[in-house]
Amino acid sequence: MQMDNRTFWMITGSIVILLLSLASIFNWFQGLGGTGEHAAVYDELFTLYWTLGSGIGLAVYLYFMWLLMTSTDEGLDEASLGQAPTDRGDKRVAYAITVVLTLFLLVLSDVTFDSIDFFEDPETTDESFTIEITGYQYYWDYQYPNGIHYTSWGSEPLRVPVDVPVVFEVTSGDVFHSFALPEHRIKVDALPSRSNTGWILAEETGTYPVRCFELCGDEHAIMMGELEVMEKADFEAWYSSGGAA
Repeated sequence: MQMDNRTFWMITGSIVILLLSLASIFNWFQGLGGTGEHAAVYDELFTLYWTLGSGIGLAVYLYFMWLLMTSTDEGLDEASLGQAPTDRGDKRVAYAITVVLTLFLLVLSDVTFDSIDFFEDPETTDESFTIEITGYQYYWDYQYPNGIHYTSWGSEPLRVPVDVPVVFEVTSGDVFHSFALPEHRIKVDALPSRSNTGWILAEETGTYPVRCFELCGDEHAIMMGELEVMEKADFEAWYSSGGAA
């Protein structure tokens, strides 16, 4: 079959859109970085969704192009109002697509619920402890079990030890906020009169950004802070000294 110009440009355009979309998503994913067990679980889940989604999208585009190149008007009856089509295609194709999509959904559901359980159920040890975090316009308030209490307003970082699961109890003292550690793929909603639980198992020392991921007012953009992951000995020294810098 010889393609006309309209069909050719439709096929070419669809291929370009598909390739640009996949390339942009892949490029964004490569630049995510990330550290810690949460990031590993989240990135594996994202990779699975991206791979299956790209595969399905590519299959749909290829099928669409095949239809454009092979479909003709020959042998088709004139359609009339109220008349149902007599040719509904190959039922085996419909059954196969249904089975494949069902399997995809089952796999995604299983992996997704396992990931949700991981994010919501802290894997604590004897070394674990809980930090109470309260969001205000436009700073974070940190309360440790031994009484250490300070805020992010003075640029002092939230401190946790490396390789120790630490639980966050997050709430808000005014409006909706969302406590987020982007590089660790952690996000916990901070809501007034309600406490939500998150946790972190930091695997590398260093300083990481703390952000609010919920639009909370005119100065939402300045609601930033830092997380400092410390060696265990350094954290113990800081913690036992009552938070002296």
